Amino acid sequence: MFGFIDTLFTDLHPIVVHFPIAFFTLSFLLVLVGRVWPQAHQTEWLLFVLGAMTAPVAVITGLIAHFPYEDTELHALIEPHQLSAIFGTVLIIALVVWRGLSRRRGRDIGQKGWYVAIAVLGLVWIFIVGGTGGQLVYDYAVNVRGVNPLLP
Repeated sequence: MFGFIDTLFTDLHPIVVHFPIAFFTLSFLLVLVGRVWPQAHQTEWLLFVLGAMTAPVAVITGLIAHFPYEDTELHALIEPHQLSAIFGTVLIIALVVWRGLSRRRGRDIGQKGWYVAIAVLGLVWIFIVGGTGGQLVYDYAVNVRGVNPLLP
């Protein structure tokens, strides 16, 4: 039952990745809710910051999980998921810094129309990155022990 402890380091990605998915999804949804219920702004901002803090951890653990597949044909399937996660994480961190600076100046950009559009695009990004990750697991058995011959 506790056999997962032996492989915990290499199996961190499927554990960690759910945090930024949940934080970003809730944050982006609360941006929309904040249009009608302004009390949601602070919670939305906190979730956005938490997502930006956990996303690099998910990317790093994903890179670690990717190592056994470097020299296989699955590498070509993993790479788009990996690159979109890295690119999106960098953009999110830049947006958090920008918004944090605007909040510090007392002019939160969080409810500007263009920011709401970015939040909607963020939701789409979450579904694409999560969907491609799910496809790697469920269609190609990437990182699934007992099924994938690359893993002990």
